Amino acid sequence: MTVLTASVVLLNTTRAYDKKYTYIIPDGLAGRICTGCRVLVPFGGGSTVKEGFVLEIKPVDAGSLRNDAKNIEYKPIKQVLEPYSLIKGDNIELLEWMKREYICTYSDVIKCMLPPGINVKTVKTVKLTDKEFKAFKKQDLNRIVENLNCVGGECEYDELRGMCEIKGFKGCIQKLFECGAVTVEECYQQKVNAKSVKGVSLARTREEIIEALENNAVKRIQHIRVLEILLDNELVSVADIQRFAGVTSSVLDTLSKYGYICYKTIELQRNPIKDREYEKTEHLTPTAEQAAALEKLMGQLDTGTFKESLIHGITGSGKTEVYLQLISHCFDMGKRAILLVPEISLTPQMVERFVSRFGKRVAVMHSRLSLGERFDQWRLINEGKVDVVVGARSAVFAPVTHLGLVIIDEEHEGSYKSEAMPRYNAKEVARKRCFINNALLVYGSATPSVDTYYRAKNGDIDLVEMKNRPNTSELPKVIMVDMRLELENGNKTPFSYLLQEELKNNAANGQQSILFLNRRGFSTFVICRNCGYTMKCPECNIALTFHAKSDRLICHYCGFTVKNPAQCPSCGSKHIRHFGVGTQKIEEEIRNRLPESSVIRMDIDTVGYKNAHEEILSRFKNENINIMVGTQMIAKGHDFLNVTLVGVLAADSMLNTGDFRANERTFQLLTQVAGRAGRGEKAGRVIVQTYNTDEYSILAACRQDFTGFYNQEILIRERLGYPPFNNIAVITFSGRKDRRVFETAKDIGPELSEDALPDFTVLGPSRCPIPKLAGKYRWRIVIKAGDREKLIERLTLVSDKVWKKIKDEDMSMSMDINPYNML
Repeated sequence: MTVLTASVVLLNTTRAYDKKYTYIIPDGLAGRICTGCRVLVPFGGGSTVKEGFVLEIKPVDAGSLRNDAKNIEYKPIKQVLEPYSLIKGDNIELLEWMKREYICTYSDVIKCMLPPGINVKTVKTVKLTDKEFKAFKKQDLNRIVENLNCVGGECEYDELRGMCEIKGFKGCIQKLFECGAVTVEECYQQKVNAKSVKGVSLARTREEIIEALENNAVKRIQHIRVLEILLDNELVSVADIQRFAGVTSSVLDTLSKYGYICYKTIELQRNPIKDREYEKTEHLTPTAEQAAALEKLMGQLDTGTFKESLIHGITGSGKTEVYLQLISHCFDMGKRAILLVPEISLTPQMVERFVSRFGKRVAVMHSRLSLGERFDQWRLINEGKVDVVVGARSAVFAPVTHLGLVIIDEEHEGSYKSEAMPRYNAKEVARKRCFINNALLVYGSATPSVDTYYRAKNGDIDLVEMKNRPNTSELPKVIMVDMRLELENGNKTPFSYLLQEELKNNAANGQQSILFLNRRGFSTFVICRNCGYTMKCPECNIALTFHAKSDRLICHYCGFTVKNPAQCPSCGSKHIRHFGVGTQKIEEEIRNRLPESSVIRMDIDTVGYKNAHEEILSRFKNENINIMVGTQMIAKGHDFLNVTLVGVLAADSMLNTGDFRANERTFQLLTQVAGRAGRGEKAGRVIVQTYNTDEYSILAACRQDFTGFYNQEILIRERLGYPPFNNIAVITFSGRKDRRVFETAKDIGPELSEDALPDFTVLGPSRCPIPKLAGKYRWRIVIKAGDREKLIERLTLVSDKVWKKIKDEDMSMSMDINPYNML
């Protein structure tokens, strides 16, 4: 005799239980359970109900389900939460790959693949039975019964416990249950569900209703109004029909009682773009470069095999139009697409372009949507009702079937790398998904990452180049200003004399300007001129940033904040001052020095609410505000035709951070922000202010010379053994006891070095560049290895030992392969 079994992985479990468990599929659930569906299963000796996912279904011999040697008896699945797959077939294969590749748990990966708020929680309800009981001897039991009577005989378990405020509440409920005084029922709820409202429709045919009205069978005017509305509208919400007909709920109840209408549930879709109107657009006639790019990429798409291509196109070269027409070709093949963008601030503009072209075939996924909106967009994708998904990093997991194309715009951006567990790289995940689906993967950037461009130059992926702008406009003229000379000439402001003059000219000519500074806040640190004391975060030991609007000092790492002191906490001196410049300070300086110019700021402090990005960008464009000040979120992707001037303040502030990618980031950001100027008919100018005029990354950015930068950077990477020539892994240990953290890191070092391969180098342990974060001390080990597969094997082996060692201590460990941020 054979029975059906399911391999189930559990959510929200520790690493010790991170494995597949075999459960029996009961006969009553056999037709409802499928791979990727969500189930509730009994787990452990107490058969605690756990949420899990079915990864495999197979028939087995009934005799093999009993393992007497280990005293194991396989249990049946308790309940199916949805009789369809939440994790599609290709994502199940992706799940197994990510668990190994990023040394994480099944649960970690599954949470990436599902919308937030979908997890199930158990809700217990205590109900009084119909039996009558005399007063109990124990007063606590009487108190519980009295409270239940006060709330109608039933109450949620946790709410009742709070009302009663008695010790041993659980035992009391058990006694009441055993004697039959109460029942305890369990149900399972998730935080977010489909949104629905109550509606009404006709319960009889149109002919019957019309006849009833004509024969005066319905006599009250309120009833007639309701029926007349329903004759013209098949289904109307209760709220709407009450408003339009001017009736109360009792009128509807009467019509329902006599069989004229019936109540129904109407499901509403929470659409993040439902209130926006976009003008329909058609494909533009491609330029020669765009046509050549499309011909090559469409040819690759037509092969139906896994391919990778890099579009290296200068800023303003028309990459987005290539994306749109390539996706349209993907639709013609009966396949679907995903487009990833790096910043939420880029999403509104990209969504507008895609919805204008493809209408309701577009879904949107990013973290600024509400839980309900994200859930509904995910459902549309999962049900196959849309054909292209536009979103940030997490959209790479969208449950798209018949996937034919994934495009990663601004592929060089570090935001594609997750800083939380699992520490995945969306580019690597996209590559694996495309490989599984025999799909085309397209990277796009004006400043490709060194790693991706190296692969293109080596022939591992195809290279498509676009060197001109479609409207024949030239790249902006770039001028470098040496701020050391400005200081010598008595200019102590954040703006060079040239930049001040150009900002005035631009405002006078009705043209717009962008000022870029990659530091937010008012000033970067606060110091006492009398004793040298610097205000630091007590949890992170990092200088606090002053924010003038709230008059507070804030830690940008853990969020600690304190009121701005009037005197030095150390010596009591009143000579405590703010130093350094942030975007908030620049905004104030502009208002003081250029009062005739309007200004708007865009950084993490001004976009803290939903749709803030879109509102700020829309105001800048539609109100023709003279100057926009911002951090890196204004540096890329935006297309403002009236922006003719870009000023870069402190271009060298991103260098010397202790990260081997510092020069690459500097070149990319400067090139990208310079590309915001001159995208219309008017010529653009860029003014780059720096104290370091000899740095090759700044010089190359001023020349818009990617090839020159790459040739110099790749030589340095090869000589020092950095990616793409080696893989780098960082193991970070953190805890509240500094010595214990160090000793744990020190103990693990020899295990990493044991039987080391020739290209395997272990460095450390050493303190992290940020040695203390959120009250925890941090030590790390850095590993360089040429063979990624062998590196993963070694890290996996070591991680199992370390987790067993530190599981009972207030410590944590993280492993990151090829991290984007080395701090």
